[in-house]
Amino acid sequence: MAVKKKTRAAALASAINNALQLEEGVRLGSDPFFEIARIPTGSLVMDRVCGGGFALGRHYELFGDESVGKSYIVYRTMALSQRRGNLCAVVDPEHSFDSERFRFLGGNPGELLVQHPQTAEEAVAVMMMLAQAAKEEQLEIVGIDSVSSFVTTDEAKKDPREEDRIGAQARMMSKALRRITTVNKKTLFLWTNQERMDVGIKFGNPRTTSGGRALRYYATGRVEFRRGSMVKQKAKRARAGKLVETDVPVGRWVQVRVVKDKSTSPGREGAFVFDHRLKKISPGYEILQLGLEDGLIARSANGWYSYTDLEDHEHKGTERKFVNLLNRNGDLRAELEAEIRDNTLQGEEEEDE
Repeated sequence: MAVKKKTRAAALASAINNALQLEEGVRLGSDPFFEIARIPTGSLVMDRVCGGGFALGRHYELFGDESVGKSYIVYRTMALSQRRGNLCAVVDPEHSFDSERFRFLGGNPGELLVQHPQTAEEAVAVMMMLAQAAKEEQLEIVGIDSVSSFVTTDEAKKDPREEDRIGAQARMMSKALRRITTVNKKTLFLWTNQERMDVGIKFGNPRTTSGGRALRYYATGRVEFRRGSMVKQKAKRARAGKLVETDVPVGRWVQVRVVKDKSTSPGREGAFVFDHRLKKISPGYEILQLGLEDGLIARSANGWYSYTDLEDHEHKGTERKFVNLLNRNGDLRAELEAEIRDNTLQGEEEEDE
């Protein structure tokens, strides 16, 4: 059997590694280490706009309006990761973690690491240790909720009446991301962030994210969340001592847009409905949206939706009835979800080619 000859690149890499004895040596670009592995987000729309899911070993920033599902996506992604047998951790400077909520989303709070850091420096130290521990443990995700709540040590020691030092949080984030990225290998870091008004801008968009610009540069992906129109439904409510039928908000459309993604195509957009009654993203509306895009679901001129399943049975109804049918009928929902996921993966493969 002929011995495969080393390529020039492989020979040079081997020589460098032998000479310097580096902890992380030089690798060939064809090494499986550099292949992008993606994990599901728990949202069909998010999976589609992110190229099949979040890429492991990267930073993602989820930012935008309030009450649009940013934290939901983080915790739902971690819950799915736990189901695959992995460990996850949350850095929670907001002190907003709710164990019952996490359990509702399918996670196990007893297997989730949670830190309430007193200062941003404490959080960075923990995140670095988590990234290093991932070499031995199956630690897949670290969620940070949120960047805006980080307090630097200088700020924590100051009298609240004193004027803050300008840019302290931004400098801390710049140092933190350099150090975390250096030691990280395959751990996914999901950062939620809030927006502030940049008073120095007179023209253009005055909104900016907290923590300076370091995160937007280090992040492989940045996803913007914007509040859309309310989803309303007729219901009886008491008004001035009378029972009247009125429109009651039951959910809200959320527009998502990938403003940066170095692992796939940026600029992708999508929309989902966060259902206040279900306390999660409505799977029915997601399937309706993507089913229409993929040609799986048809919409007639009078506004009725229809789909013929694999057993040649036709399902149809108005928007609300069709969405309710998808939310209730698990078999029908699973069939359409499988087709939509296949289309998402196929679309990525065709784009790569």
